Amino acid sequence: MNRWKPGNRITIIALVLILAFGGLVYRLVDLQILHASTYSEIARKQRMEMTSLIPQRGSLLDRDGQILAFSREVYSIYATPYQIKDPDTAAAKISAILKIPQSQVLQKLRSEQGFVYIQRKVEKDLADQVRELNLAGIGLIKENKRYYPQETLAAQVLGYVGMDNQGLAGIELQYEGILGGTPGEVVFEKDPSGEPIPGLSQVKTPPQDGRDLTLTLDMDIQYKAEAELATAVQASKSKSGNLVIIDCRKGEILAMANYPYFDANKFPQTPAALTRNRVLTDIFEPGSVMKVATAAAALSEGVVSPGSIIYIPDQLQIGDATFKDAHPLDEDQITFSEVIARSSNVGTIKVAQELGKDRLLKHLRELGCGAPTGVDFPGEASGMLPKSSSWTATSTATLSIGQGVAVTTIQLATILAAVANRGIMVKPHLLLRSTHRESGDSEEYQGEERRVLDEETALQLTRILEGVVHHGTGTRASMQLYNAAGKTGTAMKPAPQGGYLKAYMATFAGFAPSENPRLAMVITLDEPTPIYGGLVAAPCFSTVMEFALQHLQVPPSIRKVNTRDLVKVE
Repeated sequence: MNRWKPGNRITIIALVLILAFGGLVYRLVDLQILHASTYSEIARKQRMEMTSLIPQRGSLLDRDGQILAFSREVYSIYATPYQIKDPDTAAAKISAILKIPQSQVLQKLRSEQGFVYIQRKVEKDLADQVRELNLAGIGLIKENKRYYPQETLAAQVLGYVGMDNQGLAGIELQYEGILGGTPGEVVFEKDPSGEPIPGLSQVKTPPQDGRDLTLTLDMDIQYKAEAELATAVQASKSKSGNLVIIDCRKGEILAMANYPYFDANKFPQTPAALTRNRVLTDIFEPGSVMKVATAAAALSEGVVSPGSIIYIPDQLQIGDATFKDAHPLDEDQITFSEVIARSSNVGTIKVAQELGKDRLLKHLRELGCGAPTGVDFPGEASGMLPKSSSWTATSTATLSIGQGVAVTTIQLATILAAVANRGIMVKPHLLLRSTHRESGDSEEYQGEERRVLDEETALQLTRILEGVVHHGTGTRASMQLYNAAGKTGTAMKPAPQGGYLKAYMATFAGFAPSENPRLAMVITLDEPTPIYGGLVAAPCFSTVMEFALQHLQVPPSIRKVNTRDLVKVE
């Protein structure tokens, strides 16, 4: 007997339909009323995507507005692999345009990732060719690429940026926060295939472009400095060389050169050691150039005056060390001015002994030895000045002639600039001003200065250093139009395991015009032949300094230095 009557079946079916309809109604209420906002947001996120708007990186300019670095619009080629129907054909076409191996492209097109770059930062003409292929799953992203139109010029100073336009070295790194700008945000709606729907994008936050930076560098002086430094290094068969020129009064760095140099546009293929700015990062024992600091200390403390007579024995025994002059003098009594002009080790050490350890150390510190100059550049070295507690019986003697103390080229330049600036040391800097790209508003660099020598001492020392160039060890630094003052240096290089190598650093440090100084300059050559700073570094000083002064339209010297006017014997 059939218990399921037609009426019962209809009732059950009706109940099922009612329950199904009720579930559907509940689901609709849940979706469209109770959780409408939640599901709406999920749906919005599925079809909407947010991406960054890359700001334009600020340019780098020299002091006269000539472009040293700028960013240009380029394109990056990317793929959405799952949308590509025929990877082999697409890889062949793209490879032919971009000139990259077809196998490399194909590997990326078959990637399981949802997004892969095929090639970053492609020039517009190539990007247009890829776009014209009209391949599904291949797209282009607009980006910026950094260019250095002067190529090798000041490359170690400017530095370089990474693939994502972030500063990695030099000025690019130092001022990343100013140059880089602030990214913006844009929201766009995608179609079911994941492609942006034209006309449905919305900028939430506009990008803020980076500011342009005007540097203190003078491109013409920089070019001359690099050319003459290269000549000096090659002529002397040196391993390398570096050079810096500073405005004595303002601390502005007009040129900062390193040789060998490199092309900043090709930094990824350049050895890291070659990209280093050795003017600021490398320390060395300065040798006789340090006699400038010793003389400044002795004159400041009244231990000697320019005309004081110094007795010069053939040799000087201190502790277990014997000190001699590199070139024996033909007389045993000379003035202190002549001690410096002829670079007498024995005479300098005798004065340093009378000055004493504490006073010598005090003045070396005041002149900036053992501390960074504070120049606006990453990675500046501090140099090395031994602590008082570590001094030995011979430390006063060795430090006074530039052994056992280490400096950077920029430190020497600031010391010479302070002497030239009548005893006022100005912090060196590379930034002149920053400028907003749209408004044109500028912010000028605010310099810092401090007095490290009294004016009379600085003037006395200037006259003494004129004698170095006029008739002492630095005669090859003399110029036709301008008087100069300076000091030569020839120092043995310390060995890593202790002691010294049979290799030398040759240096000339000076300023001009000596009667009214404008520029200070230091040039250092690593392992030259011949070894003497007065022979290999001084001529470069003469050529570059005279060019720089004429370029800046500095009037020629009226008074020519006369050795008889330099000092009065006491």
